[in-house]
Amino acid sequence: MAPAIHGVNNKKIKINLSNYSLATQIIIINFLTSIFGLVFLLLFNYILLSNNQNLDNRVTYINDNLNNISYYLSEKSVIRIPQFKVESCLRSKDHQIVIAPKCLEDNKKTYEKKIFSNTSDLQLDPTSTQEYVLDNFQNNDLSIKVYDDQWIKFADTEDIYSLGEVVEIDIDTNLEELVSKYSVYNQYKNFYLRNFNYLQEYFNFNNIINKIDKYSDNLKITKFKDDVLLVKETIIKQDNLSYVYKDDSNGIFFLHTSPIKKNNSIYGVVLVSGTINEENNEAGLISFNLINLFIIIIIIMFFFSFLFSRSIISPIKLLSTIVRNERDKSHKKVYQNSYPIRLDEIGILSKEIKNMSEDLKKRIDEIKSFAADVSHELKNPLTSLKSASDLLSSDKISDEKKSLLVKNIHKDIQRMNALITDISKYALDQIELDEEIFYEFDLVIFLRELLIPYSSNSKSVKIIFKPENDSSIIYANKEKLAQVFLNLIDNSISYSPTNSEILIKSRIVNNIVKIHILDQGPGIGSNLSNKIFDRFYTDRPSDQINHTGLGLSIAKNIIESFSGSIKLTTINSNQYLGACFEINLPLKEH
Repeated sequence: MAPAIHGVNNKKIKINLSNYSLATQIIIINFLTSIFGLVFLLLFNYILLSNNQNLDNRVTYINDNLNNISYYLSEKSVIRIPQFKVESCLRSKDHQIVIAPKCLEDNKKTYEKKIFSNTSDLQLDPTSTQEYVLDNFQNNDLSIKVYDDQWIKFADTEDIYSLGEVVEIDIDTNLEELVSKYSVYNQYKNFYLRNFNYLQEYFNFNNIINKIDKYSDNLKITKFKDDVLLVKETIIKQDNLSYVYKDDSNGIFFLHTSPIKKNNSIYGVVLVSGTINEENNEAGLISFNLINLFIIIIIIMFFFSFLFSRSIISPIKLLSTIVRNERDKSHKKVYQNSYPIRLDEIGILSKEIKNMSEDLKKRIDEIKSFAADVSHELKNPLTSLKSASDLLSSDKISDEKKSLLVKNIHKDIQRMNALITDISKYALDQIELDEEIFYEFDLVIFLRELLIPYSSNSKSVKIIFKPENDSSIIYANKEKLAQVFLNLIDNSISYSPTNSEILIKSRIVNNIVKIHILDQGPGIGSNLSNKIFDRFYTDRPSDQINHTGLGLSIAKNIIESFSGSIKLTTINSNQYLGACFEINLPLKEH
């Protein structure tokens, strides 16, 4: 391992979202999501460009038009054309062909017979050829050229023009269309489609070359050839030919030639050419709509993330402010904290923080009360000790009184020792209640095992256990629960007469197990039903210095930590007329 360099921070820097605020985390997550979405969009566009079917469709379109033109001309335009008898009816005058006067003197039938008595051999009719090309391909994006077998051009869509009608244009309407055309959205659309087409040319040039190979084994990009040479080559080979040209701007043109055949004779050649890497409007529009959808989704995502972050961050900030105010002494009595009320996890957190705050306040109040009670209980023996010590230091009392004072001092010391022991135990129990571990067990079996040591006691008190249910499964801490029952049983024995009985009953009511502990002692007045659970309260004689009055208070805290309750109650019984304590504990949920 490399040694650490002095003067240099060798701690590794770990990037963690939790190091940033929630708003920043949401922004980072949205940003990363946008990046992944953009990568997916680019990948989709790459696939869209790489698997473009427009080339196949374009070549098919060119071939279909070529075949249609060749078939139509061979069937409809390869005809025998009527001819004049030049030797009898035609004369040459001023370089023009005119009908001889003697032909005009004959009747109509004779005239027609003399003029159209002869017809030519089969040949390509220029008139029908031009009409067909003009009617069907004048506004087509393909270039159509037709040559006869003598290499004479009969038709060319690039050289055909037709006169159109004069159309009146509404300036206002045209202006609206012009404004719409050059609107921001249309400019943005045109910009995207233009760049998409540039990107298409960059990615697809080699793809186009590879695809061209499948249309012809010998098809390669060649230099431009003159039409006459193409016509000658087609007539010689008597078959369809295909050529590919590339211009200076990397534009690729596909040119097909097809001979016009009839009865195995060639009467002309059709040339059809067109660009095969023209603007890919279909794929471009798909990509354009997809990028617009992506932008809209990103905007919506950021907008709702902003609203969502506010709905999360605002209550968390409020909770943080409340906790800070609770901690700040100067704000504890100034502000009335209002916790956010919600039904989601933040609402649960708010409720738990509120409960924790109330528990802490309750615990603080208990500590204050406990400190006051301890101070009061300790002051009584201390006051007695001070008085006794003052009297002993004086010589005005008799020896008999001095002996009595010494006994009282010993008694007060024992009382203080018991108080300090119980106070320490009480504080320790409070800490253990917060750290205790719960587990499930059967209360019936637990009580049976707990009562075994009491089968023999100093007062020969008989303890009877009568459960109405064979099993009562609860969720609690065995040691702490044993402490409660031992305290109650010991108290009952101490107040019970010799050879008496103590009855312990248990039954289940509405998923609550109820335990009653009844004795035959003097009982406790109903006016003391709440006071007996106060700290340091006891109604025992003053000579019983080992009982400090903390036992029932500890028992109540333990039972309440199990979500149960303990109280002094009465029960109709002619046999057990002493005290009756009732303990309620919830059964374990299945």
